Amino acid sequence: MSLHVIVGAGPVGTATARLLADRGERVRVVTRRGTGPEHPAIERIAADAADADRVTDLADGAAALYNCANPAYHRWLSDWPPLGGALLTAAERTGAVLATVGNLYGYGPVDSPMTERTPLRPSSVKGQVRARMWTDALTAHRAGRARVTEVRGSDYLGADAQSVTTILVLPRLLTGRRAFVPADLDAPHSWTYVGDMARTLVAAAGDERGQGRPWHVPTGRRCRYVSCPPERPRWPGRPGRSCPGCRRRCSG
Repeated sequence: MSLHVIVGAGPVGTATARLLADRGERVRVVTRRGTGPEHPAIERIAADAADADRVTDLADGAAALYNCANPAYHRWLSDWPPLGGALLTAAERTGAVLATVGNLYGYGPVDSPMTERTPLRPSSVKGQVRARMWTDALTAHRAGRARVTEVRGSDYLGADAQSVTTILVLPRLLTGRRAFVPADLDAPHSWTYVGDMARTLVAAAGDERGQGRPWHVPTGRRCRYVSCPPERPRWPGRPGRSCPGCRRRCSG
């Protein structure tokens, strides 16, 4: 039985904690208010994850340290650098594998399917923040100071997922109402299941072959909002409509 420390109790952090606890591992969930899933094998701790010394203490003896934090969207520039830096420092000090939940912002605009080998060319300040976090972690890994991996996914579907689809689209369609989608309905898109993100994150952290590189969560084929997924149930009511002003790419 190993200790696994998870920072963040959002959809991915919760799914990861439950997955590990159900496997018989010791799990410590760290959030500002000490929240997290209830389980006999899960310890919930209130702490500031941007405090490197505190996180180091909490991760002492851990097999892995999972960065499942999710700062408010408008606070990425101020919150991510100290948070990411503290977790990397803790991983360097303790020897725990740092497994970070990533996203696709760092890639910037692309004209072909994204893969783990797609260069990071962020076109937004938010993308630059996430790309820098991975670059710093990878530099530490290559220097032998830490063991790191990053698992990247697209917009989430699944339990408690917070995305345009789960907040604005599905609740309305399932009650027969028209959905307003702030995106181009004809633009190809992919969705990632929260449970798949948790399983991939745990697998990458637990196998040395998964370290020192990014991974993409197994994700369904890309398709358009108006036709995807083809196996979806027949939605009641009227179809959705897109925002006319959102047919251009929006960046933060």
